[in-house]
Amino acid sequence: MNTIFFLYYLFAKISLFTFGGGYAMIPLFQDELVVKHAYLTDAEFANMVALAQMTPGPVGLNAATYIGYHEAGVLGAVAGTLGVMTPCLILATLAGMFLQKMKDNRIVKGALSGIRPAVLGLIAAAVIFFANTSLFSAPFSNLWKGGGFGLCWQGLLIFAVTLALELKWKLNLLWVLLIGAFLGWGLFLF
Repeated sequence: MNTIFFLYYLFAKISLFTFGGGYAMIPLFQDELVVKHAYLTDAEFANMVALAQMTPGPVGLNAATYIGYHEAGVLGAVAGTLGVMTPCLILATLAGMFLQKMKDNRIVKGALSGIRPAVLGLIAAAVIFFANTSLFSAPFSNLWKGGGFGLCWQGLLIFAVTLALELKWKLNLLWVLLIGAFLGWGLFLF
């Protein structure tokens, strides 16, 4: 299959079956891009998601654009972007047309009540993925496999400092990111 069409198909499929936004897409992106198709390594994927979070716009859209460009240049970026956007536009249009009529339907209410915890599970999977790539020196799954496990003290220190800055002092996100980058530079280079 042509790379451009495959990128469109891949991101349209992920977008169609993701409910809850960009953070809920991260485990699906990881499964498709790292595990199934090996477009990226785990470290490259973590960097890609961090870059997608730092640039303006939705995380899923930025990630699709990045991967599309990485794999097929400008046309790949367009294909990835359109792939993520197409299902969203269609579903949002349909929801807008029918949601008012169906908002009291118990089947719709039940489905939405089931989707919320599933989205939370997908976001938790994304948190575990990032913990594996930044806080732990061996995969988190080694805990129940009986393998070696360890913490990356530098990552844990940066996590603790930035969490404290955000929760206790409500520091502007830009400053938190800059402090995290500075700490990373200092702790991991020296």
